[in-house]
Amino acid sequence: MKRIEYLDAIRGLAAFSVVIYHFIGWRWADQLGIKITSVFINGADAVSFFFVLSGFVLSFKFFQTKSEPHIPRFVYKRILRLYPAFLVTVLMNYFYWNRHGFDLSLLADMFYKNDQNLWQELVMVRNNHKFYIPGWTMGVEMVFSLFMPFLVILAQKNIKYIKYLMPISIFIGQQYMSMYLFHFLLGILLAYYYPQIKAYKFKESRWFKFRYIIPVIVLFLFSARHFNKIKSFGSIYNDVVNFLALDFFHFSAIASFVILLYVINNEKAQGYLENKFFLFLGKISYSIYLTHWLVVVIVMEKWDMWNFITDDGRIKFAVMLGVTIVVTLVLATLMYYTVEKVFMQLSYRTAKKFFPDRQKQ
Repeated sequence: MKRIEYLDAIRGLAAFSVVIYHFIGWRWADQLGIKITSVFINGADAVSFFFVLSGFVLSFKFFQTKSEPHIPRFVYKRILRLYPAFLVTVLMNYFYWNRHGFDLSLLADMFYKNDQNLWQELVMVRNNHKFYIPGWTMGVEMVFSLFMPFLVILAQKNIKYIKYLMPISIFIGQQYMSMYLFHFLLGILLAYYYPQIKAYKFKESRWFKFRYIIPVIVLFLFSARHFNKIKSFGSIYNDVVNFLALDFFHFSAIASFVILLYVINNEKAQGYLENKFFLFLGKISYSIYLTHWLVVVIVMEKWDMWNFITDDGRIKFAVMLGVTIVVTLVLATLMYYTVEKVFMQLSYRTAKKFFPDRQKQ
């Protein structure tokens, strides 16, 4: 199937927003200007967008080709897609934080003692993310990626099952399962109804008269956590969401769903997204997400070392933000071509060999 490139581009822009968000929020999160900026460059809730988009991408071809997932092959390819680059990222961060004690004791920790829980983080066990802090999102991505074939099969039997699961997900006790199952289910709905969404005549619909209000509502939902930081929603709001076990990520999931609805339906938006730079960002977006954290950590940990640049804090801020972006893009490009692409090609070459098609009776 032809790849939907504009979705790659929007994923790249979301990853880029994470880089900026982590930089500006590291030291200045309490400043009003940063809180307002975070409403529009909301890397915190970009993960919601990633999860909804993953639900779409991982299920799309099965609905459009009406084929059932080959579960062993799907799992094999997904592990090779996500895990090798994640492994490299965790080790990079581990070696950085242990850079002053690289001796036999560190080797003992890596291969025998496991005092720093490196093994758990490497295999994404139970939300261990000591060295690569954003790694919690990769645990969620991996779990639901591997769960996706079963959700697809359920949806192929009857899409109503997915709709029933959405409110049920609110009442699932484990918070991560509840919150992020909701995201992936939204992505599945987008994939299932893709032809109808693409063909929908928005200008002829009853929603068109709300075309200026909808973006405001979407922005509010997507960045609700930052509006709450600027001005607290109050005790009544807190009581209601605590009672229902809702999180800001539920709201940003709905906003992400609507954003994707718009982009899938709007050819003009697709045209803007399909320029070479945005497409390149999309190609290396996973590596951007993986590599940026260590760059931001190093820049912020050694912040006072950069005083030689200028005494003007604003200029220093702008210069180091630029440096962070450039270094991240360089490292992400290297990661993509030396790790990501290598294992993607390996999975393409070997998946059918290791997991051949089922023999028809």
